[in-house]
Amino acid sequence: MVTETTFVQFDGLDHPVALNGASDLLPLIADIATACPHRHSRSARAAPFATLAPAEGGDWTLTPADAPDAPRRWDGVNAVCDLVAEMAWERIRSHPDMLCLHAGGVAFGGRLVAFPNGRRAGKSTLTAALAHLEHEVFTDDVLPVRKDIDSGTFHGIANGVAPRVRLPVPDSFDAALSQWVAQDFGPSNRQYKYVTTAPIARAGATMPLGAIVLLDRQETPCAPRLDPVTEDEALATLITQNFARTLHASIILSSAEVLARHLPVYRLTYACGQQAAAYLSAHEALQDLPVARHDATAPEVRQAPLEERNRPAPAFDPAASYVRRDGVTETRAGEAWFLADSSGIAIYHLNGSSAAIWRLLAEPITLAEVCEVLCAAYPQVDPAAIRTDSEALLQNLAAARLIETVPAQEPVE
Repeated sequence: MVTETTFVQFDGLDHPVALNGASDLLPLIADIATACPHRHSRSARAAPFATLAPAEGGDWTLTPADAPDAPRRWDGVNAVCDLVAEMAWERIRSHPDMLCLHAGGVAFGGRLVAFPNGRRAGKSTLTAALAHLEHEVFTDDVLPVRKDIDSGTFHGIANGVAPRVRLPVPDSFDAALSQWVAQDFGPSNRQYKYVTTAPIARAGATMPLGAIVLLDRQETPCAPRLDPVTEDEALATLITQNFARTLHASIILSSAEVLARHLPVYRLTYACGQQAAAYLSAHEALQDLPVARHDATAPEVRQAPLEERNRPAPAFDPAASYVRRDGVTETRAGEAWFLADSSGIAIYHLNGSSAAIWRLLAEPITLAEVCEVLCAAYPQVDPAAIRTDSEALLQNLAAARLIETVPAQEPVE
């Protein structure tokens, strides 16, 4: 028996997804990616980034092109949910100039408010509750961000996917919101329901970022509260929630710095998603929001040579003099320092004591000299502990290729 393959090409992605005997999933894909234009055909110009195929018992497998020996088995709804996640990775590969945040994105009066948080923070439920209040949804999980070259502003990009609600619906939802979810005809299983009647921005639509809200969901009842967040915490969150790791680290760091410094950043403490949505929708801090503008000339888009991670760094020499390497990008936020190595592979976070050593490395210095300076500055600290910690940091900085040895100078005759 010959298995027919259907290729689905989504707008904005370089590669299609292959449905190998899985054309029955086409209606489900259309319902979930409801505002994401796509077309399907029997042939493709490029290799698929993922393949969906039937499995026993009515399930389906999704196999990413970069993990051909690791198919993942799901029911229909979760298979398409997994496909949406793979589409986010394909968008990064198709557009390597983008940041890509683990974040919800919802419109507030012509500005996009981003909720950058990991799993179980409640961002999907909060997004759906905001949609019920007629806030347009750009995404409930992954938010691509791109700098507009002409205006210097940062724009979030819609993925065109319906928001989903974890089932069962929270008991804290009132009758109107619960009924809105229940009466929606979107796909569902025992875990999730996609709400297709939500106001969903068309895939590829853009909107300037206006604010960032970190979510702090509580297990016990509490009134919603919005508090300012320090710049260093905001910067750390934006860096850790970004997963566009092919983009050069210096570009990620400089972009995150602009967002953290030029946008209001808050922490939302809450327990009930519906209460939090009503609170945010009416909060004056999210009205008439600014935009983050970076007036500097955009750097050339560079990709990080990820293969360099496997190349061993030179061994650390405790007797040698070390200095910062050229090309390291530095950003300071409060007492914290963030460094992007010159190769662009990674970003490093230094706390207050580590930052003090980094400042000393502006000029060539040995481990013994570092310890001498720190022992004088902190006489109450055990010198042995200072040496242990200083040596460990210098070893890590050397391994990360952030510092290098300075050749010993020959004595002048």
